[in-house]
Amino acid sequence: MEFDRGIWLTGADGMLGRQLAAAFAEEGLPCHASDREVDIRDRHALEGFARGRRIGWIVNCAAYTAVDRAEDEPDAALAVNAAGVENLARLAAGRGARFIHFSTDYVFAGDRPGPYREDEPPRPLSRYGWSKWQGELRLAAVHDRFFLFRVSWLYGVHGPNFVHTMLRLFREGGGARVVNDQFGSPTYAALLAANIAGLIASGSERFGVYHYCDRGVISWFDFAAAVRDLGRAAGRIEGPVALEAVSTAAYSGRAPRPARVVLNSGKAERELGFLVRDWRQNLGEFFRETARRPGAKP
Repeated sequence: MEFDRGIWLTGADGMLGRQLAAAFAEEGLPCHASDREVDIRDRHALEGFARGRRIGWIVNCAAYTAVDRAEDEPDAALAVNAAGVENLARLAAGRGARFIHFSTDYVFAGDRPGPYREDEPPRPLSRYGWSKWQGELRLAAVHDRFFLFRVSWLYGVHGPNFVHTMLRLFREGGGARVVNDQFGSPTYAALLAANIAGLIASGSERFGVYHYCDRGVISWFDFAAAVRDLGRAAGRIEGPVALEAVSTAAYSGRAPRPARVVLNSGKAERELGFLVRDWRQNLGEFFRETARRPGAKP
């Protein structure tokens, strides 16, 4: 195990990055954190940050995540999600460090009913999904000691994300129109981060591609309704809430979305010992987690 060399966490100020930093601290894992001040597109900036630091793991949370904007900015998405990932992977390989990277369910077309396994060929519909797939390919081409996790519908106490957006709309009284014909599984960032911290602490070498999400299949409308109901029970929402189900055709998003992507998390459970819980249980924990943070609002 390589704790004497520590973890380099990129994208540390983002939703998942902040959750991982807390999980690493709780596990007693030494961590070097960076965010926008170290541009992963710039190899010289990366080498400068790494110089003089003992790094045994690189955990990459830096990403271009503007799904709709990527349709008009494909080069910008590729620069971060593909070239940036390759830069980090090359640096990790050169230092003998293990690499953890996060991809997305958007690498799949979502045109079939069953759960997607790790060995099924990606077919992204959007330029964002394409950029994330290219990052996967570049990572695998330059490094062989990596864990790549495809996750879906990620949310947590640090924003922005779908749950935060719904709660804000419900509190403001404006209501929300949410698609009811796109299906998938949420991923609660806190449990994902705890699983990743446990993976690093274990020193696992079961490298490869893994899928991870909460258990259960729902629509975005189902998710919004649960946020409304649990938010009201937790005292985070008051007054009437207007929630309308709409079709994807009525939604004005620029990028095409997969209609149904359910990731099969069985490999992560079997080989890495990851804990997977039901999405509703995790959403309830989200509200308990926010309540434990003084002054914090989702």
